[in-house]
Amino acid sequence: MATEQSEIRRVLYFPGRRTLAAPFFRAMGGLEECRLRTRGGEPTVICREAALSFVERHAIDDALAALHSQYFNLVLLDLREPVDNGARRSRPAFERGLTLLEAMDREPDIERRYGFHRIFALVSGPDPIEVDRQIAALGAVGVRHVLRDPSTPRLGAGPGEPPDEVEFSRVVLREMKRVCTERLPGKVALCISGGGITGLYFELGVLKCLEDCLPPGALNRLDLYFGISAGSVLSGMLANGFSVTEFMAAVSGEGEGRIEPLDLNLLDFAHLDLRGLSAPLRQVFSLASRGASELLRGRLPFSLESLIFEYGDLFHAPFRTDGFGDLLRRAFSRPGHTDDFRQLPRPLYVGATDQDLKEHVLFGEAPHDEVPISIAIQASMSLNPVFAPTPIGDRFYEDGAVTRTSNFGDAIRKGADLVFTIDPIVPYVSKRAGFARGRGVFYNADQDIRTVSFTRYDTTRNWALRRHPEVSLYTFLPPNNLRRILSVNPMDHRPYREIWRGAYLGTLKRLEALGYRLRGDLHAHGLAFDPRPAEEVAARLATTRNPQFADFFPDGRVEIRSAEPPLAPARPKRKPRSRVESPAA
Repeated sequence: MATEQSEIRRVLYFPGRRTLAAPFFRAMGGLEECRLRTRGGEPTVICREAALSFVERHAIDDALAALHSQYFNLVLLDLREPVDNGARRSRPAFERGLTLLEAMDREPDIERRYGFHRIFALVSGPDPIEVDRQIAALGAVGVRHVLRDPSTPRLGAGPGEPPDEVEFSRVVLREMKRVCTERLPGKVALCISGGGITGLYFELGVLKCLEDCLPPGALNRLDLYFGISAGSVLSGMLANGFSVTEFMAAVSGEGEGRIEPLDLNLLDFAHLDLRGLSAPLRQVFSLASRGASELLRGRLPFSLESLIFEYGDLFHAPFRTDGFGDLLRRAFSRPGHTDDFRQLPRPLYVGATDQDLKEHVLFGEAPHDEVPISIAIQASMSLNPVFAPTPIGDRFYEDGAVTRTSNFGDAIRKGADLVFTIDPIVPYVSKRAGFARGRGVFYNADQDIRTVSFTRYDTTRNWALRRHPEVSLYTFLPPNNLRRILSVNPMDHRPYREIWRGAYLGTLKRLEALGYRLRGDLHAHGLAFDPRPAEEVAARLATTRNPQFADFFPDGRVEIRSAEPPLAPARPKRKPRSRVESPAA
């Protein structure tokens, strides 16, 4: 039998009527195989292989507040209708239950919405047809577990406990234990989107905060890694055993890590695409010849209309991403690392776009797993009209963000039920009318792209989480004040420390808002969560005008962590968790 010292599963108990609670717990205590105890004011049922603690809430607002501050393995809605002298009360318990479900479903932050797959509902009443309608209504809103109680007409009739009432409690307890203990956790995935160089800086700040809140090396031991464009660089580094601090040190030029110093200025002469720029020369000569002929006839060879509609093919992307691909290839060729998707112990997937087919391609997934990782990342970063496409075989590939904002859908398809997504491609929102109108064409084009990208992401995320309520997805977006910096120029490689700071502080704020839920989700996957080191860093960053690299470390002293190379001997497999383990509230 489970001991009282065991970690417990927590259940939010919402009785449609106050009179239902006492008989419910009395019947639970009447089970021979269980004991009913009170722990911290919460009724706790301790049985073989399971211990369930119940947090009782009667008001709808109180129940919602509890769901937004504590982690619950289950929500139990007791919507049964006892018969009292043949008369029914004014407001049925079922109606109150539906009101609570509607309020839960209207949660504006989809990632805080409680998964309806973990809601149990108990129903009963004197009219079997009406109870059938109730069951159908609960199923229509997504409640997957509904039990009909045949003993309710006698509920509360006297101090005795009818045998069938106790038997129904045994069924309820068995089903709750089954949902709590039989479902094994799925995989943990990290999905990092694009956003240019400034987006990469934002993603580094987010990852540094996560690294400080998780056990050492945890970000290098996730189950699945996905990356698009700039995000593919970081996901590739993490999957290949490089730490966040190593990459940050390479960017800032401090410390001697395994990554050589990075020059993220991709818009210089060293990255010019000379071959691509010279490709239209034949067309230029043809146009010049035709223009000379037009001049001899006394007509102007060019017009604004012709420049726009006829000569647009003369303008090609001026830069290539080969230099960055070479840097990655050198890093992945170090001992203990690999440039081969198939040799990584933890799957990595890089999203790119087939430029001609306009289809999203997932490098790392067969038949695209034979491409070197560095080349796949190079292809995923090739954003027109700045960078030329990357040739691979007989195809040409460009930025993966053209067809996908994030690969979290692929992560779910591959078995992930805990997904971290980082998306810097979010527009800046101004309350002042005319702010965007007063800016140039490049700013507004950038903002429009960001708006389209995030709208696509938000719509897909909402659809996916409602279709897969068992998935916990946490998205980290730049706060609005930071978006203004990110929107100046996505290729601006200079303000990295200021972006790191904004990303770090914004991420910690998000973690504080969702920590009650994240702690439970991480616990289910064997990971601890401790935000105290990050809080110490945030306190320093919030009071520092010009943050230095050392300010991003809890004690103010630079410590460049080197993660274990991925091709080192495999670590022992994680042991199955005890059936009665549960996250702390």
